[in-house]
Amino acid sequence: MMQTEQPNTDGQGGLVDAPRLLVELFPNPECRPSLRWLRTQVAERTLPFVRIGRLCFFDTQMVKTHFAARAMSKVKGQ
Repeated sequence: MMQTEQPNTDGQGGLVDAPRLLVELFPNPECRPSLRWLRTQVAERTLPFVRIGRLCFFDTQMVKTHFAARAMSKVKGQ
């Protein structure tokens, strides 16, 4: 039985792994970027993340804030 991944709607923050972050940020699977894209962003250190040992976790709210700030800086830069 295959479960469909649903975004976390309970309002609580917390650390999530990369696949879960993509599901929470981009609920529509057709518009979702790839896991490889996310790993590239981490390697370039353009996204906020927490590394615990070799594992990489994300705070969904921090990443959303980062995307919003980056979008606003592009609008102001024009």
